[in-house]
Amino acid sequence: MTINRAALDSAVKAVVAAAHTDDPGALYQAVMPPAGTSTPPAEAANWFGSLLIHLALTVADASMLEEGCPREAVSGWITEVLGPPPNPALLRAADPGRIDHNEAVRAAADHTRYHEYAVDLIRIGLTAPDQEPDERGVDAHCAVTNDKTARITVIAMLGRLAADPGGRG
Repeated sequence: MTINRAALDSAVKAVVAAAHTDDPGALYQAVMPPAGTSTPPAEAANWFGSLLIHLALTVADASMLEEGCPREAVSGWITEVLGPPPNPALLRAADPGRIDHNEAVRAAADHTRYHEYAVDLIRIGLTAPDQEPDERGVDAHCAVTNDKTARITVIAMLGRLAADPGGRG
C-alpha cells in the first residue's frame, strides 16, 4: 500500500482537531485509513504506523524543542502541555464504585507507558541529521502500532501536542 500524502496530511489535521474536542468518535474517524474498515490488516498497520510517525514529526516541528534535546526536556514539555500523569488515587476517586485500586494502578502505569512512547516518538523528529536515531523510538513505534489501546491513546496525545508550540529545549 502506498500512503497517499494528501490523505495522511488530512488525517493529521483531523486527529489534531478531534483531539482538541475530546470527541472519541471523531478521533476514531480521523485515524481510519482512507478505505475505512475494509482496509486489509497489513495495509491498516502500515497506515497507522505512517500516521504515528507523521504526527510525531508534526509535533516535533511545531514545538520549540531543540534538535537533539534530552528525553527529560521532551517529557517535561509533554507534562506542561497535557498536565501531570494521573495517579491511582485520583483515578479511583473519579469513580470509586466502578474503579478498584488494581484497575487504577494499572491505568496509571499504562498512562506512564504511553507518555514514554510519545516522548520516544517525538524525539525521532528531534534527532539531529548527524545523530543515530534512538532505538527507543523504533521500539515505541512498534509497540504503539501493534497495540490498539496504546495506538489511539498515543495518537490522541500527539494530536493535543501538535497544536501547542510552547516547547522548550
